Amino acid sequence: MPNFGRLFPIKEYVLWAIALSVCCTGGAQTASPLDFALIPLGSFQMGDALVGGFPDEKPPHTVNVKPFYMEKMLVTNGVWDDVKAWGSFHNYTDLPAGSVSGTTNHSKGAAHPVVYVTWYDAVKWCNARSEKDGLTPCYTTGTPSTVYRTGNSDSVVCDWSASGYRLPTEAEWEKAARGGLSGKRFPWGDTITHSQANYVSSPVYSYDVSPTRGYQPTCTTTGAPHTSPVGSFAPNGYGLYDMAGNVWERCWDWYATYSDSSVSNPQGPASGSCRVFRGGSWYSFGARGCRTSHRGYYFPGDASDYVGFRSVRSSP
Repeated sequence: MPNFGRLFPIKEYVLWAIALSVCCTGGAQTASPLDFALIPLGSFQMGDALVGGFPDEKPPHTVNVKPFYMEKMLVTNGVWDDVKAWGSFHNYTDLPAGSVSGTTNHSKGAAHPVVYVTWYDAVKWCNARSEKDGLTPCYTTGTPSTVYRTGNSDSVVCDWSASGYRLPTEAEWEKAARGGLSGKRFPWGDTITHSQANYVSSPVYSYDVSPTRGYQPTCTTTGAPHTSPVGSFAPNGYGLYDMAGNVWERCWDWYATYSDSSVSNPQGPASGSCRVFRGGSWYSFGARGCRTSHRGYYFPGDASDYVGFRSVRSSP
């Protein structure tokens, strides 16, 4: 089981970050080394190079990615609510309450990942967070282009050079999740247990060697969602938490199949019907979904209790 004795410093950090955000709404801020990890320049093999992957994870291909900063933690309910509150007074009129479906509040606490937010919500929230922190928003829409603040738009454009927060591309996400390792199933190696991630364990997969089965046993004392506080498990080689399990993480890209060509800084196709998410969750696909190469996709207007996100920033 996870050693929740080591969770206290992480929870303490999350609550500190929320308090700092509340206290600093009036001034510009930049990404702190405490909040974000630098993902270095370089190439990696994207896709599944092992037996057991889905067809859309193949063929493995070389991808070169520019350096960027990724948030160490998933966006929490506390951080979501703080930015939403700011946005409601600054023309972000339709950001929803985090982790709420209909009239039911599914939040498990301020330090748990936010759920029940759509892809559109996440993108607008990134813009609100950027403006709140005195940064240049990444997302615009319309002609002439305006900062994307309201509505559901599939014509959103990303300014990759802007200083603000955005969703990772699928390639950025996979490179970051691998943590500097190559050819491994998970961010830490080739097997998985409940001591390493919040997921549904099953003997179906030979690489799932957890001594406990089913839901993560420390996360089922109350009803769904069975999320865990962010940072409950050890980070990967880049210092990122929850890159396998807990909640799926939204990416920028429209979903499409891979080509076998080497590419640099791919941003996905120009259009599509579903957006990519990555990383597995407390609920779906079990250990197989937690593999670093696994790809999921979701309509951008849909939301659930097992999908969240984290933000990134482009490196100057």
